[in-house]
Amino acid sequence: MTRSLRLVTGEDDDRTGRVLFDNDVVFPWSSGTPLHHPDTEDLRTHVRTFGMCPHVDAAFVDVLADVELRGRGGAAYPVAAKWRRAAEAGGDGVVIANGAESEPASAKDAALLLTRPHLVLDGLTCAGAVTRARELIVVLHAGATATHAAVRTAIAEREGHDEIPIRIVTGPDRYLTGESSAIVRLVSGGAALPSFNRVPSAVSGVRGRPTVVHNVETLARVALAARHRHATQDSTLLTIVGQSRRVVVEVEPSTPFDAIDALRAAAPQAVLVGGYAGTWLPWWQLAALHANETSLRSVGAGLGAGVIVPLAYDTCGLAVTAELARYLAREGAGQCGPCVYGLPDVADIVTRLSTCQAGRRDVRQLRLYCDEITGRGACGHPDGVTRMVTTALTCFAGEVESHVRDHRCTYRERTDILRTPGGG
Repeated sequence: MTRSLRLVTGEDDDRTGRVLFDNDVVFPWSSGTPLHHPDTEDLRTHVRTFGMCPHVDAAFVDVLADVELRGRGGAAYPVAAKWRRAAEAGGDGVVIANGAESEPASAKDAALLLTRPHLVLDGLTCAGAVTRARELIVVLHAGATATHAAVRTAIAEREGHDEIPIRIVTGPDRYLTGESSAIVRLVSGGAALPSFNRVPSAVSGVRGRPTVVHNVETLARVALAARHRHATQDSTLLTIVGQSRRVVVEVEPSTPFDAIDALRAAAPQAVLVGGYAGTWLPWWQLAALHANETSLRSVGAGLGAGVIVPLAYDTCGLAVTAELARYLAREGAGQCGPCVYGLPDVADIVTRLSTCQAGRRDVRQLRLYCDEITGRGACGHPDGVTRMVTTALTCFAGEVESHVRDHRCTYRERTDILRTPGGG
């Protein structure tokens, strides 16, 4: 039988179970320290659970290609293709584990690093061996104190075990810090902002050297594939957002969204899928889909950062959209016209629409701005904002009409939904 990428306790053990977690991990909104999570695995427990990470060589790329492993940071780029490009660029490069969780609502990377840090570090060393790197780095946000502590402890435990030492680089608590080219720029000694460089970082990244950047969940799955080479890519981690807490769950790709307890219990009217710059969908539409990229692409959405935000029936979707638009406009890199001028204008119109001060001409202007901005940014940030806004206009079309025609909002709850840093 084909063994899936799941938690196994021995080479001959075919029991199925969670890939990464035995239980859901619960975080409060106000802190990166979870309310509940399994104990952090030390190195001895990690080896007892998974076995020693085997040595891998260039042939391991074919294994990753066979299991069709793709990145879990949002872009879903094939891992094997990225590694091949870095190896062909000559080696002596850098591999980076990106744990700088940029989405304020996301907690899946923190949950992974707090529970199974050695699985991530195993994947990091595998990537380094295959691409012939000479630097291995974990990038974290400055405010992630609990995660920093867990990773530092894990790195110290591995001293003498890994051929290449692993170090931590800390970036600012900003939305764009976790963007791939911003990570490369940060590690190169610059500002953590997206780069204009169109050459792939796998060819020329940190100080011109081949650089592979992977989300930490991707590297955990690399480590599983190294141990079970005929495995198939399977589950995914999602952060389900509530008004007082965030729950990290692990689901199979065949799982319908309406079968996810933390999501179904919210009884939402609509759901923001993929993160703050994601796609708004009515709940009835998402409920019929499955938790995988193929299913979501059929309706023009995607898992993105793995953040799922259910919107309660008594909450105005336009108010939430305005809050998000203001936050994302503030978090722009300020390096191109769409960020400097376009996103603030979009946020202004959405805010006036949410407070019943906009007319039909404003809505037409808003759509025009979004069309003009899309595809013209120096990075993907403006496109994400316009996607979130335009899908909101469709998803909440009835409320748009009420706000414009009757100058009336039909909902009680209007603000403080997503706790955007810096206020709404």
